[in-house]
Amino acid sequence: MVKILITDATLLTLSLTQDPVIPEGYIYLKDGRVMAVGKGKPPEELRYPELLLSGRGRVVMPGLSSAFTSVTLHPLRFMVSDVNWESVKDFLSMLGRRDVYYLAGMSFMEMMSRGITSALVTDIFLDDIARAAREAGFYVTLAPPFNCGLDDFGPANELKLLMNRWHGKVEEVRAAVLSCREPSPEAVEAARKYGLRLYVLAPERPVSVEGVETVSINPSTGSGTGVVRYGSSLASWMPEEGLGIGVRPSYSMLDVVREASLRSGKHPLDALYAAAQLNTRLIGLRNAGSLDVGTMASLVMFNTAEPPSWPAPKDLNSLVKAVVMGELSVETVVAGDSVLVDSGETLTLGSDLVRRAREKIEPVLREYLESK
Repeated sequence: MVKILITDATLLTLSLTQDPVIPEGYIYLKDGRVMAVGKGKPPEELRYPELLLSGRGRVVMPGLSSAFTSVTLHPLRFMVSDVNWESVKDFLSMLGRRDVYYLAGMSFMEMMSRGITSALVTDIFLDDIARAAREAGFYVTLAPPFNCGLDDFGPANELKLLMNRWHGKVEEVRAAVLSCREPSPEAVEAARKYGLRLYVLAPERPVSVEGVETVSINPSTGSGTGVVRYGSSLASWMPEEGLGIGVRPSYSMLDVVREASLRSGKHPLDALYAAAQLNTRLIGLRNAGSLDVGTMASLVMFNTAEPPSWPAPKDLNSLVKAVVMGELSVETVVAGDSVLVDSGETLTLGSDLVRRAREKIEPVLREYLESK
């Protein structure tokens, strides 16, 4: 297990139990967990890690999470503004499992490069998305979509594959169930059978199902702690609710945080907290989303040593404004035992995947666009 020490960094902890900002701080990671956090020089016993990173001129905060994401729509992100699979079913029908694996890899590369370490993904061919997530070191909760116009893609079969191969067997992958508009009987039965969380997309109001943990995504009315907002619904976002990418031109949670804060009029710190802490809970990750001892090792380090990011402020409000509004440069991303991004370069997925993905996806995308 890799031991990682970051020193001399400005830590934005998003913690409820310690100082929210620790200037000139250190953080020590071991066995995929935060083992020590403090100000000043680290104790002598922590000074000889396997990987030492200087945090001078850097800001470190918890890795971000998206509580609702589509990866098959990623290549259409400049053309569509909402997750509506029925409207692009002809595109989805052109995709094979290998295509979806590559789309997932490309999506995860973008998200990791923007400081995201986990996401709820609901889509087709989730078994192949799980494989891409594991290779990337990216944490996912995968929810087959029932009653969403995708029955031809066998959501029940995908759920069986997830349960047999991934859920409870691979740390990076969890299973869940999603239903559109209302909890369909099949989705509720599956959630109960396997003890999984049920997500309901675009219900009329927040949904509650007896005996099943339920999260409502973009309800038309109402709000609450079990709600996730994305896209046009961000104007209705409340601080106790989660946030998601869905599909948008930039798969950046900081863009989502910025938009949610501006459109709802809520404080950017609340939105940033939602994107780190609340989202991890809503997608089923336990003990994550802050820089506290014992939490999952998940963090992003921004380079603020030079323009356009320099100088990094030290007080909480200014630091949050810098992170949310300042377009800071992502330098390093860590999740679990893996360094996903270093010096701005994705380490777990590289140029070979990009090349093969382009070779596979560009002809499909060209054929689809020509048919429109």
